[in-house]
Amino acid sequence: MLWLSLALAVVLSAIFIPLIIAFCHKHQLYDRVNDRKVHSNSKMPRLGGVGIGLSFLLTIVILRFLQIDEFHIAYGSYSLKPIIIGATIIFTMGLFDDLFDLRALLKLVLQAAAALIVMLAGYRFKYMIVPFGNGILNFGVFSYPLTFLWIVGVTNAINLIDGIDGLAGGISGLVAMAFALFFMFTSNLLPAEICLALVGSIIGFLIFNLPPAKIFMGDSGSLFLGYVLAIIPLMSQYKGFHGSDLGVFSAATVLSIPILDTLMAIFRRWRAHKSFFAADRQHLHHKLLDMGLRPARILVLLYTLTVVLGMISLSSLFIPLSWSFTLNIAMLAGMSAYFFRLNQPDKARNGTHH
Repeated sequence: MLWLSLALAVVLSAIFIPLIIAFCHKHQLYDRVNDRKVHSNSKMPRLGGVGIGLSFLLTIVILRFLQIDEFHIAYGSYSLKPIIIGATIIFTMGLFDDLFDLRALLKLVLQAAAALIVMLAGYRFKYMIVPFGNGILNFGVFSYPLTFLWIVGVTNAINLIDGIDGLAGGISGLVAMAFALFFMFTSNLLPAEICLALVGSIIGFLIFNLPPAKIFMGDSGSLFLGYVLAIIPLMSQYKGFHGSDLGVFSAATVLSIPILDTLMAIFRRWRAHKSFFAADRQHLHHKLLDMGLRPARILVLLYTLTVVLGMISLSSLFIPLSWSFTLNIAMLAGMSAYFFRLNQPDKARNGTHH
């Protein structure tokens, strides 16, 4: 049923998205154009996230009825209700934001509520497998703030990187595929099906979102994807300790592009003494565009980098833990150095003085 999950989600998404495009044109539900946006099309439908969310949830429901016995067994290991409730809160919030432009503080409160729902149900980063000491680093009480910051941070990170056609969707799909491979290799079939349902929902959307886009996902899509991608790694620790783990370290590696882009946005606003909620045109995709790269080349570059990051994040399944640990550290350090360099003021970066 694994590949049925993928195929079903692709078909449902590919059916929903054209209907949503027609609905948006009929009711003039278009993306807002401003000086931060790369596109200049004033009639771009913005509710693609509705298609992603509906196809994902519908796929899970259909699989539930096709695999009653299997789901009953798996459900004993994973409580899906808090995940679905939290995802529904985030999806609804994003949809209302697309339609009515909600205040940033209200969105943050709702994100915090969605994070607490899954955390209190037991979905947390509780430990990290390390190649030293007794092989496991327990987070103890720090598990709660770490997980909270992770969920809220990744939810917003995908939203912030949604700046050019196909970028947020493509990166999210590749990250979800990396997560799916981890769960398949470790024989956790329910989380693997959830991952593949998400991949399929994104593929159906990307058919209409790759350059030149016919629809944008909007906040209902980007926030929903960010939330689900933040929750999926937590499923590997829900049942307690086992030999292979998709923990915070590996998950942060494969998600390092949106995570570091978000951290640099916070750094820029702190440096400029601006509100963390203030927007700017200094994200990674903006900088690459300013360097003269076309959107299609940016997608190829960042998709390829995400695939490499995914391979490194899963390397502990195939090579000694010490080697994998070192690879992850080296990649995160290199990525962090590049992002920090890229976000230095022009004078410092060029080494010139005026």
